[in-house]
Amino acid sequence: MNTFCGLDFGTSNSTFGTIDQNNKAILIPLEDGKVTIPSAIFFHFEENRTFLGRAALNEYIDGEFGRIMRSLKSVLGTSLMDEKTQIKSQLVPFADILTSFLSHLKATAERSANQAFEQVVLGRPVHFVDGDKEADLLAQDTLESAAIRAGFAEVQFQYEPIAAALDYEQSVDKEEIALIVDIGGGTSDFSVVRISPERSERYDRKDDILANGGIHIGGTDFDRKLSLETVMPHLGYKSKFKPRAQTANFEKNFSIRKSVSTDTYTESTEMFMPSSYYHDLATWHKIHHLYEKNTIGSLNDLAFRVANKNLIDRLLKLINRREGHLLAIDVEQAKIDLTNMQKTAIDLDYLEKDLSIDLSINQLHDAVDNEVDKIQQQAIATIEEAGLKRSDITKVFMTGGTTAIPMVKQSIESLFPHTEIINGDKFGSVGMGLAIDAMRKYG
Repeated sequence: MNTFCGLDFGTSNSTFGTIDQNNKAILIPLEDGKVTIPSAIFFHFEENRTFLGRAALNEYIDGEFGRIMRSLKSVLGTSLMDEKTQIKSQLVPFADILTSFLSHLKATAERSANQAFEQVVLGRPVHFVDGDKEADLLAQDTLESAAIRAGFAEVQFQYEPIAAALDYEQSVDKEEIALIVDIGGGTSDFSVVRISPERSERYDRKDDILANGGIHIGGTDFDRKLSLETVMPHLGYKSKFKPRAQTANFEKNFSIRKSVSTDTYTESTEMFMPSSYYHDLATWHKIHHLYEKNTIGSLNDLAFRVANKNLIDRLLKLINRREGHLLAIDVEQAKIDLTNMQKTAIDLDYLEKDLSIDLSINQLHDAVDNEVDKIQQQAIATIEEAGLKRSDITKVFMTGGTTAIPMVKQSIESLFPHTEIINGDKFGSVGMGLAIDAMRKYG
């Protein structure tokens, strides 16, 4: 019985793969018979229990008293990784929370498969952090340390798009030069690889990897942009302050935006609600900062200085009830809804009676247009790095949940009008490929 596995620790979802008795890659059920698990943790304060995955999200949505954490992968390589976060009366390092989640995945997979796993190949994006090799290396080292503390004896890494390529290669019947497109919750990654049935038997595949590229843009960035453009204005985002005469000296105490490029305010100067609160509220791993007493105090002060006080009152109600993550879940679901329908709505009746925000696919496209363009340009750059033209690509293999967004899918397809596009398992291809890579490295 083998003791190796592949672990796709994702920004939004995670999977755990191994090789079965028929020498085939499989994903192991991790929660209620499902092979994917949301990368989420809920610390239940009253019961002193920790819930993970769907159970964590359900506990939070049900209104249980505690702390929800998600998008843990986004913290890797950032200064937040060195910080501690408040869990009840304790300050807990982010590294310990990461270890706890990986430990849960390992223990659950071992129970499900009825065997131990000692060696792991962990997936990683091409870049944890864009343009900072030192921070990128630190992110990998942090993840490796967490995996070892979680109980793995040996840890190796593989780029997530290469893992997806190994999975796709199991289905090809001839040699292909493929562009692998993996657009997930946190990053957009690309690899140009040479694959074939014969090459799949080789241990050393370095010569078959023609280029790798990536950018730190993914589904959670789309959530943030959609939220800022469509939801946050209903909570006071971009709201103007009252006339300056009614807010004397306020500019000395708060960060504000001016409509004129001068250090001295005039009567024509417009002041707006500070945007940082809304950017934090739209970013999963920053939402909890808004629950701090100093922040709430500042917002209470701001409420009396904004022309539309009722909008800030909504914001304060949301924050005082610690429902920021609930709003983030609603925005994410609206984005998912718009992958297969033209219109949807976010029901905020829990915030204010009959408050609902209508959203359309066009609003989503407008919100994420710049991000989609950057993703497309990264795909082009990766092909150029391989020394190839787009016409040299014989297949495009797409995976990752964000490829379900029509605009994202179309932006890639438009680059290859005469090339077959293969849609892989959006949430399973990387985990399956990591299991195949684990067999190559440890089997």
